Formats: sequence, C-alpha cells, structure tokens
Amino acid sequence: MFETFRDSFSDTGRSFCLYMFIAVLVAPTASAQDIGEFNLELKTFYFNRDKKQDNPDSEALAQTLKLNYQSPYWHDLVKLNLGLFGSLKLDGENGKGGTGLLRDDLDGSQNSYAKFGEVNLAFKLPNAGQFRIGRMQLSRGLKRDSTTRALPATTQAADLSLELAGTTIYGLATDRGSRKADDGFGHYRDNTGDEFVVYIAGARHTFANGLFIEASAGHADNVLNRAYLNARLPWKLADDASLLLDAYQYFGWTDGAGALDNVGPDHDSILSSVTLQLRSGNAKLAFGGQKVGGNSHQVSWDGGVNDDNSYATWHSVTRLDFDRGGEVSWLVRLDYDLKDMLDGLSVMSRYISGDNIDRNDGRDGSEWERDIVLRYRPPSIKNLSFAWINAYVKSTETFDSNENRLILNYARRF
Repeated sequence: MFETFRDSFSDTGRSFCLYMFIAVLVAPTASAQDIGEFNLELKTFYFNRDKKQDNPDSEALAQTLKLNYQSPYWHDLVKLNLGLFGSLKLDGENGKGGTGLLRDDLDGSQNSYAKFGEVNLAFKLPNAGQFRIGRMQLSRGLKRDSTTRALPATTQAADLSLELAGTTIYGLATDRGSRKADDGFGHYRDNTGDEFVVYIAGARHTFANGLFIEASAGHADNVLNRAYLNARLPWKLADDASLLLDAYQYFGWTDGAGALDNVGPDHDSILSSVTLQLRSGNAKLAFGGQKVGGNSHQVSWDGGVNDDNSYATWHSVTRLDFDRGGEVSWLVRLDYDLKDMLDGLSVMSRYISGDNIDRNDGRDGSEWERDIVLRYRPPSIKNLSFAWINAYVKSTETFDSNENRLILNYARRF
C-alpha cells in the first residue's frame, strides 16, 4: 500500500520541490516573510456505494492531500500557481473501484496516486483582468471541473478574463483534462481519434437590484456546440427572510462527423431548470422543476473520458443529474441550521423525482433520488469539519443504489 503511493509520489515530489524553487526565483522582490501563500486541505474520505441488480459495489477509504501555492507577483506582472494532489489508499478491494477516490487500474485494483493538478502562470491585466495559462481548476458556465470527491478534476487551458463597466468577460481554450482520480492529463479526441480543442466565451454581470446573469457559448470543431444561460434574482422579504429565483438553460447540438458516440450525428438537446428558494430564520426551503427537450443532455465535451465536467443546476445531486432525453423532474429541498441545538451542526435533505424519460422500448422511464447531508463544524476548532452524506437511488435507466460517504476535512492557509 505505502510502496504504491511512494512510487507514484517520488517523481511528483521531486518536481514539486523544483517548482517551489522556481517560485522563489520568480519573486525576487519578495521579502523573507513574503514568499507567497500556501493552502493545505486534508480529507479522510470513506465512500461506499451499495449497488443493486447484482452490480459490484464501489468502496474505498482514502487520505487525500491538496496543497496549493501562489507566489507573489513578479514585477507586478506574473505569478506562479501550483497545486499538488495526492490520494493515499487506506483501504480498497480489487473489483470495488469507481469511487472517484483512488486510481482504477485495468486489472481491477484500486491504487494511490499523485499529480500536479494545477501548474499555471497568471498574468495581471488592466482593470482587474487576468490571463492564466497551464493546468488549473475552472468554474465557468460550460466548463466546471467536478468537485464531487476529495480532489477536483482539473483542466489544461488558456483562460482570459476582463472587467469592463462592471461586467466580467471571459474566454478560454482547452485541449485536455484530468478527471478526479486520474494521475495525468489526456487529450480530447473525437470518434475518429483526432484531437480537438474546446473554445468557450462568456460574460457575467450583477445589477444594482441583485440580479445576476451569466451567458456563454462553446464550440468544439466537428464535435459539439453548447450554450448556457443562468439568471439569479434575490428578494428581501424581511430582516430574516428572503426569496431566491435561480434559472438555468443549457443547449447542445452536434457540430459534425466527429461527434462522439454518446452524442451521435443528430444530437439536439435543451435542458431547462428553475428553482425557487425561501429562507426564513434557520431554514431554507426550495422547490424546483427541470425539463430536458430532445436528446439526453451531454455535460462533458469528450464523453467524460478526460473532461470531468459538471452542471450548475440544483437537480445535479449526489449521484444523478436528471438529464435524460424527455425527462421532467421535480425537486424539494430543506436546509436547516441546528445551531440552537448544537452550534456548528446543520442538515440538508432533498428529494428529486424524474419521469417521462424516452426509452428505446417505447415506454417512459422514471427515477428518483433521496439525499441526506449532515455537517458539523466545531466552533472551537477552526477549519475542521465532518460530513455524512447518504443517497438512495431507484431508476429504470441504471442500477439502484444506497450510498454513504463519511468525510473528515481540515484546511489551513499559511
């Protein structure tokens, strides 16, 4: 167990020391007390997905580390960002992979891994603008690296953002990515084996009344086009009460003969999602609806081979996304702060039901998921938190499951 982690970590560790040395060199104006900022995140993560219909379970226990470093700006122009990711296998039987915590090998074994998830240069531009190039974690409308496990997915990209009259305008190009438990970055490839680049441009703005709008469009030549729109509007009802309206619209359509098999040559999909949340006192109650028109929506640009992309909608939950062709789904969610019982304790419960799913046999499919999340952040121990997540799924489109996650998280900035 430890030999596997040591072997995978050795080359990465030497590279990490080299990058730290470079970071100091590119910041010669920094004092001894100002060599940059480190952010450390440690997670002990247990994952157990009990699968039905005779499918093998997914189970693992891992200790993960995420260490990020930001150098000072060199000549007030450029800084270095580094992110070292590592996951140490504490337990994980062969044949029980798919947890997203450990690397799954071809022989069915689960193993430790380490990698540089982030290595990029960030250039300062006028008007709070920035240009980044290298490997990074992205959170854009059409490129949201998944954060559903202990370590996030990351992307190799060139990313530009500018501030113009209170509006953030951004654009990016990416040619490869790394999923949550991958130890390297892979090229995006179409169904002919050719590499392709994804181009995305967008803008977001917050108005004086609190209305937030983000819109973006993306293109992968000969593969896929996508578009995105999000609008959020808060209303203050009283000193301790408010409403939030949150609406999303995704579009996707085939661009050419290189379209991936999961999309097909005639892919055309529209996903619409609207949620209304009422906050009063310690409670938040949300109701939402979502509908998929046309084909099943595809959130990943390369079918999830290297692009571990995710939705921003409220219906993208612990396991399901409710994004199948024709699917209509409804959500009810309750968040409650239990601080009056125990300071730092909170609970969330939600139920999502989807039906009208298009099936090849002419019948309508259906599915539902129920989630419970219990979190505790001890007030006396800063940056420490505990979480228990339970998700129960029944579906005509995939296996049923009962899933539990136990997470101990500690973060520190220094």
